[in-house]
Amino acid sequence: MEKSDLRKEFSYFYKEDPTHYIDTGGRFEICGNHTDHNHGLCLVANCSLRIKAFVKKHDTKVKIKSQGYSFFEFSVNDLAYDPKEQNKTLLLAKGILFKLKEQGYKIGGFEAYISSDIPDGSGVSSSAAIESLFGYIVSYLYNDGKISPLVIAKTGQFSENNYFGKPSGLLDQIGTSFDSFNYIDFKNIDNPTISTLPFNFPLTLYLIKSVGDHANLTPLYAAIPANMNKVAGLLEGKKFLRDCDDTNIFNKIDALNATKLEKNMAKHFFIENENVRNAIKAIEENNLEGFLNCIRASQKTSKENIKNTFVEGEYKDSPQNIIDDVTEFIGSHGAIRIHGGGFKGTVLAFIKNDFQDEFDKFLAAKYEKNRYFKVHISNHAVNFEKLD
Repeated sequence: MEKSDLRKEFSYFYKEDPTHYIDTGGRFEICGNHTDHNHGLCLVANCSLRIKAFVKKHDTKVKIKSQGYSFFEFSVNDLAYDPKEQNKTLLLAKGILFKLKEQGYKIGGFEAYISSDIPDGSGVSSSAAIESLFGYIVSYLYNDGKISPLVIAKTGQFSENNYFGKPSGLLDQIGTSFDSFNYIDFKNIDNPTISTLPFNFPLTLYLIKSVGDHANLTPLYAAIPANMNKVAGLLEGKKFLRDCDDTNIFNKIDALNATKLEKNMAKHFFIENENVRNAIKAIEENNLEGFLNCIRASQKTSKENIKNTFVEGEYKDSPQNIIDDVTEFIGSHGAIRIHGGGFKGTVLAFIKNDFQDEFDKFLAAKYEKNRYFKVHISNHAVNFEKLD
């Protein structure tokens, strides 16, 4: 929905004019596939696909209408978790206000009319984006915009884990709460090190959707950290691989009494951490080919070691099917990798700008229009405007 139309919808629905506009972006996982849950290294960026809202303070209630969804409201004096409440967005909003209040921040009610540019299945974590939206609304309306991005991210994670009931690391929320392009070291999971890096390569980014959704894939996702944690225990009695001494690590893993898949998933953790380190070096040295090689290496270990690029027996129209077709077409003109959790979902392609026209034609001939999106890294995680 266009911004001007969204403003009109707010006024029509609430019978008054909004006072502020806000938008937040989704997130790109650039490199660091399935490393965060074992306290690893990641590269993440804020996304040009946005969730937008017009808002106005309300004395006692949070009132939310999202385009295409039912209206809901709740009192700011009743923020306790209620298992009878099934509306995802309501639970996320309530959990965020509860946690911010618990941490000593000012909270209050607001009216919001929301529209999303994030397509279904685009894999940029719309849930984390809307968590950041609610956190920043409270920050700007009631705390002079002074709630830090890390607090916004942690509050979103708390709400998703404890109110919505979905396990979630902090990677998605950092990607949606922090500006631009960031390196994250999760060694201290409660206080990760986050560093903003320049990203000035002459590349255009594309998201391409596979066929199918993430329903019924929870056991596949859960097996990845479970297997990594098992190997960490076998290696040194540790809970996470990051806590293990990585000297001659592959020889140590090979000597373990574990399945080949368990060993390979553990090897992936150390390989992918090195891919992130090498990608940072390439970025710092402005080495485009070095960066693209890191993206290719990331894809290789995801495919070969954690095996999350397609569901066994479902190759056609899978992420791996897309990756194979795109890789053959682009050659040295770019790189492509699985994006996020994997198995289904999306892939992320990095295409050299001088090959962009040819790639656009390839996509138009190969896929339906609702399956691919030209995107970019956003410099601002949040945009907030006071209206005239």
